[in-house]
Amino acid sequence: MEFLRTRTRTAALGVAIATTATLFVGATAQAAPAQTRQSDVSVQDYIPGKDVVVGQCKGWLNKRASDGYVQAVAQSWNNHECVFVLQRKRLGSGGYDWTTVSDTYWILNQKKATGYHWNGTNAGSRVCLWNYTTGGEGCGEGAW
Repeated sequence: MEFLRTRTRTAALGVAIATTATLFVGATAQAAPAQTRQSDVSVQDYIPGKDVVVGQCKGWLNKRASDGYVQAVAQSWNNHECVFVLQRKRLGSGGYDWTTVSDTYWILNQKKATGYHWNGTNAGSRVCLWNYTTGGEGCGEGAW
């Protein structure tokens, strides 16, 4: 996952400028989102207990009721720059270890979601995120 740790100098400079502007303008820091709003994610789609929080970045999973497909959602706040992906692990014959199956998404003071991905028999999915501001990383528990 070393490729995810690499970022351009322009992006780093942009984050530094945004952080400096926030400090000098005296913007109010936002509290961590405790839960998603009803309008953002329907309650039956959220998979409890699979969240991951690294600094001011949070990731979680949703499951589509119609077919069981899964998506990763992540949010950052207080000028924390984060990247997240959806990973899958498959057990049994033809199985494989945790592998990224979504695009890589960059977030800064916003929320984004992957598309929905297959999560069938003997397959689990999890959200992984990297917080470039703190250097921390983590993955949520797998949803089977």
